[in-house]
Amino acid sequence: MKKIVFLTLFIFLTTLSLVAQQDPIQFYTTLDAFFEACPNPSSLTFEDFEGGPVDDFQKCGTAVSSLEGECYPAGEIQEGVIFTNSGASVGATMLFVNSGSFFDIPNPGISSNNFFSSTHVLFTGNIPVHNIAFDLYSPIGSGAIEMRVYGVSTELLQTVTYDDASNIAQFVGFSSVEAIERIELQNPGNTLIETVSQFYFGDCELVLSTTEVEPQNISFFPNPVVDELTITSEELQDRVGIFNVNGQEVFTHAASSKSLSTDISHLNPGVYLVKTYSMGRVKTAKIIKL
Repeated sequence: MKKIVFLTLFIFLTTLSLVAQQDPIQFYTTLDAFFEACPNPSSLTFEDFEGGPVDDFQKCGTAVSSLEGECYPAGEIQEGVIFTNSGASVGATMLFVNSGSFFDIPNPGISSNNFFSSTHVLFTGNIPVHNIAFDLYSPIGSGAIEMRVYGVSTELLQTVTYDDASNIAQFVGFSSVEAIERIELQNPGNTLIETVSQFYFGDCELVLSTTEVEPQNISFFPNPVVDELTITSEELQDRVGIFNVNGQEVFTHAASSKSLSTDISHLNPGVYLVKTYSMGRVKTAKIIKL
């Protein structure tokens, strides 16, 4: 009996040790593997860097974002992300590299325009970023590119080196337990420009449903909303819950009707998830509180 108890305790402690040693960042070698591990790919934002210059390459100012710039009109780049570099404060610029150019790259991309400046990607949206995937290459040579991943705690979470970067894109994909504040890409020898392309970012766990079947024809309005949110459905709603982007339920209301109006003026501005529960089924929608 004592042997069984000791064996059970040993297995339990070993399991705890393995859990404690789990890497806070999980890397993937292919885009298919990245998406297979993503419960909700539709929650990711995709930036393809299309809609920019028609030239083979062009300087883009110190940063590329959804704001109007030298390479893209306002709104062309997705919101919630800024592509910049370590030398931006002293005027170092970004570089747009087109597909099909003499660089012979498959898709357009963005990089630092200076060998001595690392390429930085900053995440600025309201929704935390836990999942990132992109193509990485250097159109003017081959060599190592180091990626540094920083969490919202501003601490360096991990450093990974990708070898033999060239005009043949390497896939970079990972998920992080801690939300990501930024990533930095740099050639240790300062002889390459680090180019990103086909860029996905977001939170694969953002929208979760406890069932595959959703209630039918539910409407949420107005959206964006200032104070009163109205929810209508063809079915009786049992309960409504509102969650912030960290998954915390900030509002709940027991209901038994097809139409519900609720005051959410007390909530801070930002992005929220609204879940309606009806006959054991759940529907999730995103709203913006102004």
